[in-house]
Amino acid sequence: MEQATQATTPNDTHAQAADRSSYDRARKLADELVVLAQVLPDSTETRRELGTDHYGIRLHFGTGLAAGRGVLATADVTGVEVLRDGTEGNGYISGVWIELRTTYKGVPLIARALTTAEDADTLLQPSATNAETQPIPTVGTSPSDVVAPAIFAVKPLATVNTAAESEQ
Repeated sequence: MEQATQATTPNDTHAQAADRSSYDRARKLADELVVLAQVLPDSTETRRELGTDHYGIRLHFGTGLAAGRGVLATADVTGVEVLRDGTEGNGYISGVWIELRTTYKGVPLIARALTTAEDADTLLQPSATNAETQPIPTVGTSPSDVVAPAIFAVKPLATVNTAAESEQ
């Protein structure tokens, strides 16, 4: 019977070091976000993202208005827009998920809370500014900086010339 001369390792140490580094970075960022949070999450989860070698963070804020405020506070820190997703009353849970999904400082991040529709309306009121309003160029604006509207009426030159000739 032969004996192996070297011990075999089930995992590559280089891959383990990369995994450990990704995990430690995600864990550290989760701790930073919790320190900055005005509302503490019910739980934090550091988990490997599906199909990748990277670890990400999930902040579970729980249920209710205060939980939704926790997601909004996290959105303020990360500079991300909050999403709203309603659930159907399937006999167990019905409500509205307040959630953000982003990559923050190189780490995938999800923060979420389950609220009522009324609480979601209170938390996610539309902003007073209209995003569709275009700025009006000022006198000091360079011609190269002026942005023309995307759609404007175009008349062929031939029709303009014929209309002018018929008026004479």
